Amino acid sequence: MNNIISILFIAGLLIGCANKEVSETSFYGKEINSKNATPIDSVIKNFSQYKGKNVVMEATVDKVCEKKGCWMTLQGADKTFRVRFKDYGFFVPVTLVGKKVWVSGEVLKKEVSIAQTKHYFKDAGASKEKINAVKNSTFEYWVMADGVKSI
Repeated sequence: MNNIISILFIAGLLIGCANKEVSETSFYGKEINSKNATPIDSVIKNFSQYKGKNVVMEATVDKVCEKKGCWMTLQGADKTFRVRFKDYGFFVPVTLVGKKVWVSGEVLKKEVSIAQTKHYFKDAGASKEKINAVKNSTFEYWVMADGVKSI
């Protein structure tokens, strides 16, 4: 009788563990301990104040690299920030698209070559027509992130 009770108990534990939902990690890279974040549009509007400095910025994730999660873009009112991860040290899941995040890192503005722009479009799943339409380099706002927090 004790063996049957033990077997039922273990079976119950296994079923409970199998049905338990796994929650998505809320931090990627370095944990962000800041109490507040600057909205993305404020950083864009006052870019010269933030350029080259470490900032904790709040924004909505627009896109994530579909291949590895090795970059993402954050959407502002009319501009985006490309987020790369410091020392290629971590990646983010595509499930962050559409979610609010805090991103900690150095704010920059960089020229992006034609080849790199095409590469980003390809990683984002763009059509061949859109990729082939790229004819000029562009400038983008960037964050070289050391941490991302899903909020």
